Amino acid sequence: MATYAQIFEDMRRKSRSELRSYVDHFAAVALSGVRANVNWSNKEIYNTILVTLLSAICADGYFNGDEYYVAQPALNAFLWEGITYEETLSCIRNARIDTPETRTNVDRFVDAMDADTKDALIFATAAICAADSSFNSAELSWLNRLIG
Repeated sequence: MATYAQIFEDMRRKSRSELRSYVDHFAAVALSGVRANVNWSNKEIYNTILVTLLSAICADGYFNGDEYYVAQPALNAFLWEGITYEETLSCIRNARIDTPETRTNVDRFVDAMDADTKDALIFATAAICAADSSFNSAELSWLNRLIG
């Protein structure tokens, strides 16, 4: 089986449309897995997965068009169809996604999942981080924290 590092390296070489498909696929796998792991309402599950995905967008402190494009299918599914770049940025700011407390909560959430669900959450997050064909040190640090 491939290591996380090998999978991340493979993602770095993928096109934005392939990464977009990855996010869509792994977000759906994660949704199914989270439903099996916790007894929460759909709204709580959607919000938690959304925050997990948005944390990837903020991993390096920047939100660019490539990350938006790659994350858009999941954003449409968990927020609303046709959410714009500016609305996504506003959502990140208003929900205070880029805080140490949020990062700690996301990390705990991911760690509490079964192995397949955890992998799906990490792979969706990694695909968003790889949107610009690289992982910077902040993104790798975030991914390594999630892998834990």
